[in-house]
Amino acid sequence: MKKTVFFKLFFNNIIIIIISTLILAMSGYVLISHTVYRERVETLRGNATAISGFINSGVTPERLESFIYGFSHSTGNNIIIIDDKGKILMVSSVGDFYTPNASSVDMEYCKEVLRGRDHIDRGTLGGVYKAEMFTLQMPVMSPNPRQVVGAIFISAPAPKMLRMQLYLYRTLGIAIVCVLLLSLVISYALSRKISKPIKDMGRAVKKFAKGDFLSRVEPGKKGYNITEIEELAESFNDMAFSLEKAEDIRNNFISDVSHELRTPMTTIGGFVDGILDGTIPADKQNDYLVIVKDEVARLSSLINSFLDVTRSESGSHPLEFSNFDINETIRRMMVNFESKISEKEIFVDIDFDAEQCLVKADLGEIKRVLTNLIENAIKFTNKQGIIKISVKSRQQDAEISVYNTGCGIAENDRKLIFERFYKADKSRSLNREGTGIGLYIVKEIINRHGKNIEVRSQENEYAEFIFTLDKVKN
Repeated sequence: MKKTVFFKLFFNNIIIIIISTLILAMSGYVLISHTVYRERVETLRGNATAISGFINSGVTPERLESFIYGFSHSTGNNIIIIDDKGKILMVSSVGDFYTPNASSVDMEYCKEVLRGRDHIDRGTLGGVYKAEMFTLQMPVMSPNPRQVVGAIFISAPAPKMLRMQLYLYRTLGIAIVCVLLLSLVISYALSRKISKPIKDMGRAVKKFAKGDFLSRVEPGKKGYNITEIEELAESFNDMAFSLEKAEDIRNNFISDVSHELRTPMTTIGGFVDGILDGTIPADKQNDYLVIVKDEVARLSSLINSFLDVTRSESGSHPLEFSNFDINETIRRMMVNFESKISEKEIFVDIDFDAEQCLVKADLGEIKRVLTNLIENAIKFTNKQGIIKISVKSRQQDAEISVYNTGCGIAENDRKLIFERFYKADKSRSLNREGTGIGLYIVKEIINRHGKNIEVRSQENEYAEFIFTLDKVKN
């Protein structure tokens, strides 16, 4: 039987609460029993010490008997004084506990105290008392020579002591029940609070499965103010946003590819049919064949783009590492873009912090990266804008930056700029402006080198792509 998150949380909390309550109850039981016992023993010992001191002061038997009587009734304890043979010399009883005809205490019940040691006994002292008593036995010592001459027995009714314990047990039990009920209520509320966001995410996932990528969870709502839950909700929304955009990209890509494939195929088919059926005169056929050739080239470029993506994802093209000067590579590559740069009257700033910077990488793949980044920079730089290319030497890496002024990249687009077939400029179609996989391939190449590429941008101001390469160790 499958169990919900709420059930598992609540059930586990109940188990923990019950175990904790049992441990608390057992600890409380032991503590109360020990505390009541110790408190009773200390009280009786204090009383016995006082009587022993009065006896050793040398008072007359009459005064001693009067003292014991008053002491017994003021404390509510029963007092018996015996000699070293167990014979009862004096008795002061509170209540109907003492057996009137008892004249001595059996040696079995007083042998420890007559050896000079305090002793605790719980019982009737062999019939001296009619009911069970809690008795402290303290020896009486003669001053010179110091020896046991008798003992003092101070007794309290065991039920009285038991009533105190029961009262404390009852108080502890009520407190534990209250804590248990409160813990269950809090556990129920917390379990609901934690499980609700997860249920919300579960419902959203079901909508995703049906193709609805617009569902979101709201981290600011009640129940989401737990750090981990809030972070999970934010990550979930980021995932939902990515899925929504990925679905849009896929739909747009299918639409664009369908359009781009249909357009050249229609053009090629129409011109070929015109040539074959004689609609296009012979003197014009070469002109139309040139157009057909251009359309075929477009189709070939589109297919090559798809192959580049497939090759990049499969890893079938291993990297061939070599040592080369990245500065010199950039200098030579910039020559290839002179005409495009001049056409837009772009100012180019090349900034190298050293004359030479040797890196270890795949030269051909890095040229593809630089070509793509520089072409994009030229394409999106405003007329008479600025392009800056810099190489900065770090401890272990070389940091390469390609910067251009212009339209920049919107914040939402920056999250997806490296996705396959994603084009931030929605006004462009897939045709002559590109396929939307250039930056995806750039990122794949840099990642295969074990490095990362990042983009910084301010919309309508600038865009900058930065990546690193391993420097050659001296």
